[in-house]
Amino acid sequence: MSLPEFTNLLENTILSPDANVRLESETQLKRFSNENFLQYAGLLSQVLIDETIKIEPRILAALSLKNELISKDSIKNQQYSQRWSQQIDLESRNEIKKNALLALVSNEPRVANAAAQLIAAIADIELPQNEWQDLMKIMVENTNPNQSENSRRAALLAIGYICESADPQSQALVSASNQILIAIAQCTQATEPSRTVRLAALNSLADSLIFIKNNMDREGERNYLMQIVCEATQADDVELQAAAFGCLCKIMSLYYTLMKPYMEQALYALTVATMESENDKVASMTVEFWSTVCEEEIDIAYERAQFPETPLQSYNFALSSLKDVVPNLLKLLTRQNEDAEDDDWNVAMSAGACLQLYAQNCGDSILAPVLEFVEQNITSENWRNREAAVMAFGSIMDGPDKTQTTFYVHQALPAVLNLMNDQVLQVKDTASWCIGRIADLVAVAIDPQQHLPGVINACLTGLQDHPKVATNCSWTVINLIEQLTVEKPSPIYNYYPAIVDGLIKCANRSDNEFNARASAFSALTTMIEFSSDDVAETSASISTFVLDKLGQTMTVNEETLNVEDAQSLQELQSNVLTVLAAVIRKSPQSIQDVSDMLMDLFIKLLQKKDASFIEDDVFFAISALSMSLGKGFQKYLEAFSPFLVQALNQVESTVAITAVGFIADISNSLEEDFKQYAGSFMNVLGQILSNSNARKELKPAILSVFGDIASNIGSDFIPYLEDVMALCVAAQNTKPENGTLDALDYNLKILESVLDAYVGIVGGLHDTPQAIYPYVGTIFQFISLIADDPQLCSEDSTARSAVGLIGDIGSMIPDGSIKQFYSQESITELIKKTRSNPTFSQSTKDVARWARGQQKFQLSL
Repeated sequence: MSLPEFTNLLENTILSPDANVRLESETQLKRFSNENFLQYAGLLSQVLIDETIKIEPRILAALSLKNELISKDSIKNQQYSQRWSQQIDLESRNEIKKNALLALVSNEPRVANAAAQLIAAIADIELPQNEWQDLMKIMVENTNPNQSENSRRAALLAIGYICESADPQSQALVSASNQILIAIAQCTQATEPSRTVRLAALNSLADSLIFIKNNMDREGERNYLMQIVCEATQADDVELQAAAFGCLCKIMSLYYTLMKPYMEQALYALTVATMESENDKVASMTVEFWSTVCEEEIDIAYERAQFPETPLQSYNFALSSLKDVVPNLLKLLTRQNEDAEDDDWNVAMSAGACLQLYAQNCGDSILAPVLEFVEQNITSENWRNREAAVMAFGSIMDGPDKTQTTFYVHQALPAVLNLMNDQVLQVKDTASWCIGRIADLVAVAIDPQQHLPGVINACLTGLQDHPKVATNCSWTVINLIEQLTVEKPSPIYNYYPAIVDGLIKCANRSDNEFNARASAFSALTTMIEFSSDDVAETSASISTFVLDKLGQTMTVNEETLNVEDAQSLQELQSNVLTVLAAVIRKSPQSIQDVSDMLMDLFIKLLQKKDASFIEDDVFFAISALSMSLGKGFQKYLEAFSPFLVQALNQVESTVAITAVGFIADISNSLEEDFKQYAGSFMNVLGQILSNSNARKELKPAILSVFGDIASNIGSDFIPYLEDVMALCVAAQNTKPENGTLDALDYNLKILESVLDAYVGIVGGLHDTPQAIYPYVGTIFQFISLIADDPQLCSEDSTARSAVGLIGDIGSMIPDGSIKQFYSQESITELIKKTRSNPTFSQSTKDVARWARGQQKFQLSL
């Protein structure tokens, strides 16, 4: 394809007024990318630097190539990286990088911005491979004062993008941190003549802070950095001020332990004074600073509670600042949006969020100043003061002593309930939220005789009010039911008929504005889940309603609907299916006679032209049906299997994860009868694991399912044992792909799924210990890994499964041949910790005691 032809396609994709032309051009570009990525990438880079071409196609060229190089999905990201390295030769890669650097110094800012994103995408691939080693040197040189203003701004922007997307442990950036910091600091100083350069430098600094730990550890460099950031908070420009306070937030988050002298000397006074700024953006950033302080101190308190030996120390900045910060937060609560339906984040919302964190962090100390404000303003003639008062009261429900909070709820609740009838929507909205907070966090304060009737009546009224109020009232109902059904018989059951009637009316709304309809269905689901025989008749009315509703949606001619109405219908069907699944799980005996009808409805929904939106929900409902029918579900497998296989093959979609979970449900329903289907499903699961395009979440899901299958089919699992154990061993030995929280969390999920697999396999093969014997060492190696991981061994369910394995294997092989594994210190320590952990359930401690007994027996052999 020639450059003019390619450029024309790009222009049509973004500039053509004809939607069909845009779609056709986009399709051709995608096809070209798939067929000849080398030429595609090269042409994009040529368009990017050609100043005779319109700006829009040049921007699109950079962004299109960027999107072909990086993805939020880690598997796609790896594939893109391999394609860049393997399908594009070194000379072509260097040419593309050269063009990206040329575009970065373009006089057209939007082109330079797009080039900065492209450079960061290439850097994301090449820097970890020790390639493009001169990139950061080039970026730093481009910030030199002798360069043009736009070149300096774009270079700083690129540095920020590179740091933002990089692995926090990137050696390429850590090693370049001195040069990066010098360049940014130089451009951040008050002497910098260009506002745009200074602003870009501050934003770039925020992104690069994680890589300059070595610099922050050195007092002189730290003092200098803190000085220039603090100076920037006093700039005349509000954008610069906001960016500088944003840097301080990030610094506090990353380097809390180093902040004591700076809080005492500057930050405390600086942030408190600036909270009164008339500019909402600046004021919001100072509030964000104190929110960050609270978050860090809450995390430290949790860490110290979990691990008393930790060296982490809280400086109690928030508690010390309470007398100055909290009054400012309360003032800021009155700066709400004028439009009641405007949900854009504002300074009042920031203040409310910060107040909640102060309550969690400072406990009872927050009560006096907030309650004084509430008392003075909750009946004010100014709606802003009334709304701020009820927002403040709702914000302090979590943190202070429950006895104290209960006392004040008893005093304030009548006034809060009264505000549910306020003439101003903002006040009603926040009052309904406040009642929901009370129900969620201090339900003990709602006396069944004195307060509950008023709360229920307020909710019933609110459910028929504005959608925002109705959504909050549904949430309140959910909280009331979850909290008040702990005691039996629950006082909430007396109100079930009235609540169901109100929720059904709300669920019959013609639209889902502000999520009101969906929230009503969620509340109905909760009512089913927490119901008892005392309210069986009311629960049956919910069943009737959702079945009728589902039937009504099936009669709609979807071809006549516009896009918005079609989406609304799909949302409604999704909501109905969620309630129906809850009904099936709660009352399995009630659906025995209608299972054929239900399955017919579910199949019809899956046969819809576009069932992708509700596919997950249909599978969850069918899963509930399979668990309810047990072996009786087998008669539907023939009709349903094609849809299940189709879902499993959609390896890039979340529905595949749901389908994998469904295999576990089927195996648990059919139990030993599942063995006739095991071969087919094991084959499909194996193919998914070997598919390079499969979502990464599928791997832990499949490993767990192996455990379910093994536990149900017993010795019939032996033909698959060798391959499954090989997969488990590989999984337990994998390390996080980088140092990000997402990567660490994913690695934990992998390890937990390996544990699920081992538990199921050992349980399923309990009567055939000779099959397990060759793998005992591998399993104990894994248990030792769990024992050495503070996060894993401190989880109740994980510890129970791990010590359970120790006991199970010991009881399977009682001949002394595996005695050596039971003498390991890590095994003894894990059992001991599990037995003595005060946060663990009694059942977990009992399993640990049993495992200890098996250990003693093994060691006596």
